[in-house]
Amino acid sequence: MADQLDELRRAVDASDDELVRLLSQRAAIAREIGSLKAETSRPSYAPDRERAILDRVTAANHGPLSASHIRDIFREIISACRSLEEPERVVFLGPAYTFSHEAARAHFGRSASYLPADSFREVFAHVERGDAAYGLVPVENSTSGTIGETLDLFSEHDVSICGEVVVPISHNLIASAIEDSFDTVFSHAQALHQCRDWLARQLPTATRHEVASTSEAAQRASAQPGAAAIGTVAAAEAYGLIVVQQHIQDIAANRTRFYVIARRPASRTGRDRTALLVSIRDRVGALHDMLGTLRSHDVNLSYIQSRPSRTRPGDYLFFLELTGHPDDANVEQALDELATTSVLARVLGAWPTSPAPA
Repeated sequence: MADQLDELRRAVDASDDELVRLLSQRAAIAREIGSLKAETSRPSYAPDRERAILDRVTAANHGPLSASHIRDIFREIISACRSLEEPERVVFLGPAYTFSHEAARAHFGRSASYLPADSFREVFAHVERGDAAYGLVPVENSTSGTIGETLDLFSEHDVSICGEVVVPISHNLIASAIEDSFDTVFSHAQALHQCRDWLARQLPTATRHEVASTSEAAQRASAQPGAAAIGTVAAAEAYGLIVVQQHIQDIAANRTRFYVIARRPASRTGRDRTALLVSIRDRVGALHDMLGTLRSHDVNLSYIQSRPSRTRPGDYLFFLELTGHPDDANVEQALDELATTSVLARVLGAWPTSPAPA
């Protein structure tokens, strides 16, 4: 058995050596691509190209690694190679070790440069000014619904949606020690809302304190005896806490969808989604007519939300997501018609659709 084990280990070493050789070859090609992009001022991150690579390598995989393993490995390879072109600066709602931080790293990899922001408004402002190439903002959660503040900021800032990230949100009760009960639980309002039934059953007498982030919650819990926090495993590790209970969210399939924002949308891939901001005239049947325009051009509406316009009482803005890209003929025709029949019809961005997380 010892001889067989040594032989298998030598085979692993040989495979590792070949992997390093091929990764170096890939990195050299990526650096050459980066030089060509720099000459034409093209961005290093191309969502359409990245999606095509991940789809191709996933389809080529026949195990034993899962499709998820392959995608995770290649995201990091792509991130490392892209950093040779130009390390992207990605801004997210901070501080570090929050779900937004985890989502950003899951999408852009660990080789990107990350900038924490104090608010959603600051994320938008950094991207609009060019301080960061990309920003990550949450748009909806499967438990608590749409994040209205994100939608509102699109009406104030000139940025484009160029991608999306859908991540499972697993909440954990973390504390400095395992105890039978805790008198205080810190967390972000969204996390407390998504775990309210669990808290009512397991910690009915604990006082719930809303703080700015799950990372701050972990920091507060680390300094207060008898207190716990709802946060990420990364936050527990960062602040020296113990994971008391995992997966305490009320709905097991709890997911948050994030927009990736930039100063330009993604190119057409043939499997895309487009976001619109529409303001309609205040008259009977206006909303019906807007939806009829989409239907008449065979455009599928996958998402719609209304928000107060904040310019005049009673006026509303509609945020829509359509299946397709503005360069698709039917979508282009629908947009042209909406431009003539609506007060405002602005394309907020277009991006390749993401596969649903496992």
